[in-house]
Amino acid sequence: MRRFYLLGSLLLSLMLAGVVAAESDLRVVIDVSGSMKQNDPHNLRAPGLRLLSGLMPVNNQAGVWTFAAQVNSLVPWQKVTEDWRQAAHSQSDRIHSRGLYTNIEQALKKAVANVEDIKSANRSIILLSDGLVDLKAGDKSSQQSRQRILDDLLPELVQHQFKIHTIALSSEADHDLLKQLSMASNGWYRQVDTADQLERVFLHLFEQSVPRDSVPLVDNFFSIDNQVKEMTVLAFRADPSTTTSLITPDQNILTEATPDDAVRWHRENNYDLITIQNPQAGEWHIDAELDPDNRVMVVTDLQLETAELPNNILVGERFDIAATLIEKDAVIVREDFLNLVQVELMQQNAEGNRRVTPLQRLPSQTSFASELGGLFNAGRNDIVITATGPTFERQRRQSVNVVAVPLDINVTQIDSESRSHRLQVQADARLLVPASLTMTALLRGPDGDEYSYAIPLQSENQWQLTLSALASGVDYQLEVQVRGDTPAGRPVFLQPAPLIIRDDQEPVIRQSDVLSVEAPQSEAGNPVVDLDRPALSPSMILLIGNVLLAGLLIIGILLWRRSQRFTSPAESL
Repeated sequence: MRRFYLLGSLLLSLMLAGVVAAESDLRVVIDVSGSMKQNDPHNLRAPGLRLLSGLMPVNNQAGVWTFAAQVNSLVPWQKVTEDWRQAAHSQSDRIHSRGLYTNIEQALKKAVANVEDIKSANRSIILLSDGLVDLKAGDKSSQQSRQRILDDLLPELVQHQFKIHTIALSSEADHDLLKQLSMASNGWYRQVDTADQLERVFLHLFEQSVPRDSVPLVDNFFSIDNQVKEMTVLAFRADPSTTTSLITPDQNILTEATPDDAVRWHRENNYDLITIQNPQAGEWHIDAELDPDNRVMVVTDLQLETAELPNNILVGERFDIAATLIEKDAVIVREDFLNLVQVELMQQNAEGNRRVTPLQRLPSQTSFASELGGLFNAGRNDIVITATGPTFERQRRQSVNVVAVPLDINVTQIDSESRSHRLQVQADARLLVPASLTMTALLRGPDGDEYSYAIPLQSENQWQLTLSALASGVDYQLEVQVRGDTPAGRPVFLQPAPLIIRDDQEPVIRQSDVLSVEAPQSEAGNPVVDLDRPALSPSMILLIGNVLLAGLLIIGILLWRRSQRFTSPAESL
């Protein structure tokens, strides 16, 4: 697996050696059905769209559709320009919550109707809904439409390489449908408990869809170099009444009220979005609250390109990741320049634990590379790569959704007389290819003996193994090991945490959510040892011990009485 991703990193470097002009194609599809009145009472979909449009870089493609029973093109799909951004801002006020029904099928079809006519290296859809597929024709038609989405439309979207990011804005949303759309297309699924989170979710999905260079932001301080042509500052506010200002390198103060043709300042209740043309080089300061979602994105000829990671991975997967510096669409190859550059990778898991790793550059190579994945655990994990030179800093960020256990593992006691247990395993076909999987089980007895089994395939996606003649009243440890491929063709070796089973009661199953690829290799190739052998229970051992003790006591008494018969009268006196 490591060789596979190292090869991918080298191929990335070779591709970047020519012209780098990867364009992004983002299509936003927003539910405007009547239930949104309850689930998004303050219509935060509108400022969320304004945030997306303000961050969208020019010369990429984007479009926005709204849907209920009918589908409307809110902002036409086209190359992003200043006029497109202004149209998105003004049209965002037309987002409402008055629609009837929820026609997700037609919304997706209209959003990608022109896909045959365009080319893009990076295609994404952001789909926001708070309900089920619901057509005017009734339940039967609604179910048929839902099935067509999964059977016909989804494979077509995957074929055209769309990543579908879905947002479920209600407990009543069709979570299973939205999850399937995202997982099958290597997109993200996000459940939003309250609409107050919408703007930040839009930001995170934008960053997954449209890679942009940024500069490091530490305690709201950041540095701009003279190669930056434009910067966009995003500053969130918890209190809508507070104000945000920028302190320039020469200590001038910029506010929303400051007249400046080079500054475009957009204020919402929860954030400020400030774009400045040809910003002054030096250290800047955002005079506002510290917030982990604050950003400074830049447009520059000096860019940092990084290998794209899958949006959904499994705990235990590892990747080789590469980063390359680009200037005016060409890879920088000058050794004197690259020798002065330091590149580091920060990965942060869902618990907030961080690991910082330097990326190394081999002599004569243009890419900086490192291994990634050791700290990943279930949930969202953030990856930030920062390149620092004597006069500049560049940063790229990605996030991955880490899935813990793509296996459904069950153990049941099926026969108390023969002391038999049945192990059943089913794979999540969205994350693993069932036809590629081989499974083994390693049973470890209380005495430390180990027995290895191949788990036979019972049906298309069901593996089953029966274990017989387990000793009664003791714990056995059962480990399941799985090898196979993900739908993207990545080879994986998965080993869930061991199960503990016992014969004389319902199985005690202890399984954590952590998988490991560092576990010892499977012993499936060894001869299978027959478990049907005599075994002593603790109660039988205790009984035998008592019998032996009683026997020794009787022998002792008999020997004492015998010795008394040979005692002389003198000795007795």
